[in-house]
Amino acid sequence: MSWDEESETAVAEKVEKYVPLADGIHRDASFENYLKQDRVSKSLLWDTFDRSPAHARQGKEESNAMKIGTATHCVLLEPDMFRARFVRGPDDRRGNKWKDALAVAASDGRDLLTAGDYDSALMLRDVVKDMAYIKKLTGNGAYREITACATDPDTGLKTRMRADAYVPGDGILIDLKTTADARPEPFMRSVRNFGYHLQEAHYSRTWSLAGGASVAFLFVVVEPEAPFAVKIYELDPDTVAEGEAIRQRAMATWAECVAAGAWPSYSQEPEVIGLRKFDYKMTVPMMGGN
Repeated sequence: MSWDEESETAVAEKVEKYVPLADGIHRDASFENYLKQDRVSKSLLWDTFDRSPAHARQGKEESNAMKIGTATHCVLLEPDMFRARFVRGPDDRRGNKWKDALAVAASDGRDLLTAGDYDSALMLRDVVKDMAYIKKLTGNGAYREITACATDPDTGLKTRMRADAYVPGDGILIDLKTTADARPEPFMRSVRNFGYHLQEAHYSRTWSLAGGASVAFLFVVVEPEAPFAVKIYELDPDTVAEGEAIRQRAMATWAECVAAGAWPSYSQEPEVIGLRKFDYKMTVPMMGGN
């Protein structure tokens, strides 16, 4: 099906049933079934390291920003599925118009986007569809939304990952990111804040343990608003090593929690905190500031 031959009935309605996934590479596992797997994911590891095991175990609901990211993934990776998964809603999320539209969308098993977000997704599709790496994502030689499951030999934990695309001919795993500013420094802030270096480490390790061939890992970073700019990034070796160290620490912490049957939150020991040096406006810090 071409980019322009989208159909409201591209996907038949079906009830997702949980099917346990064995260790290995899975090319056709649904996203819904993937999420149901009782395995360690990158998100769980990052929350364990960055916040606490209690936060990781709690999980989080999909935010509006996450939903826009999901829509962007769909319109780029599976353009023929977009209209089957998303509905064009009102201009904003206020009032009964949005609530009524949300109920209708939910009854069809689809997600609701504002009119602007929906239209931007379609414009993004048309602008970037001929770019080289977008073609790699959507070309016949690529496997999209490919899942790998493995057992970590150091901790015994069951792990999972789901790459946006695997391009066998080029030997690369690709992860698609959406961001307001795809330039190097703003994207590196996202790497630090959201643990994308941990993601590369976890995906690459799980992929290898699952029997996947040796691969490079690339981030395709897309600005979801006009002019819909795209950048391609590969993390340097030091950043990748930092991500692997974080992964090892988080895996060990989670394994300890599982063994103890306890998932602690923050330490209850008092902690001294203070303003940074440049935050002082009226006094001079006795200790020199932070």
